[in-house]
Amino acid sequence: MGTIIKEYEVASRKRSDLELNEAAAALKQQVQTEPYNDELWMKLGLAYADQKLYRDACDAYSMAIAINPFCGIYHRHRAHRYLSCWRFEDACADFVTASRLIPENWDVWYHLGLSYFLLNDYEKAAEAYQQCYDLSYDDGSLIAVTDWYWITLNRLGRKEEAAVLLDRIHDDMDYGDNYAYFQRLRMYQGKLQPDELMPADLTTATSLNVITMGFGLANYYRELDNQDKYKEVLHLVLEKGKDDMYMAFAYLASMVDADALGISY
Repeated sequence: MGTIIKEYEVASRKRSDLELNEAAAALKQQVQTEPYNDELWMKLGLAYADQKLYRDACDAYSMAIAINPFCGIYHRHRAHRYLSCWRFEDACADFVTASRLIPENWDVWYHLGLSYFLLNDYEKAAEAYQQCYDLSYDDGSLIAVTDWYWITLNRLGRKEEAAVLLDRIHDDMDYGDNYAYFQRLRMYQGKLQPDELMPADLTTATSLNVITMGFGLANYYRELDNQDKYKEVLHLVLEKGKDDMYMAFAYLASMVDADALGISY
């Protein structure tokens, strides 16, 4: 038998000593005087998340849930930050709870699909993405879910269904904040070649754009059975995002794929 290693079994109780911004500091003081105000705890969690203090955010959301356990939006936000902390199983459980409490919420199904995807449960991911797809309310939401749903269906071998999804994607869509996903979809449609997807100068491009487009490109090479390119781009994504984008969805997905391939990062 192996040795039980404490550090693998327990998380440190220590939190960041980063100085809180004005909003978070004020809310932290408020909850000390109103400790049973779930809405204040929720606001504090959002303020922590804005500073990328994700474990602190999870703690605050947990307090809100302890006070008001049937508020679905609290579970939805805690689940999102569990993803940021790489706690995929915990995130999935919270998103499932949220999906029962607020089933009309697009974000819940979108992130639940991602949670299952990161756990390699593509069947469950596809079910969640279908729910999300049906709830899409504008071009941006449709673009985002179509991309992940397309990837998931292809990993299940349901390529004809995946191809049908692309029929609703057209060049004059208002992609909003989802430019990277939109470009990935155009590549899947054959309107962009793989070597045209990534920014020409990676040193000046934002880490988030490189990572988001990069995972789409890596996965596309996987679909083309080009293992060398698949691994090369995965490595690029993980290198680019390791310091400041380790919570981005494309980074998390790249990390899971790299683990499956035995790629160190």
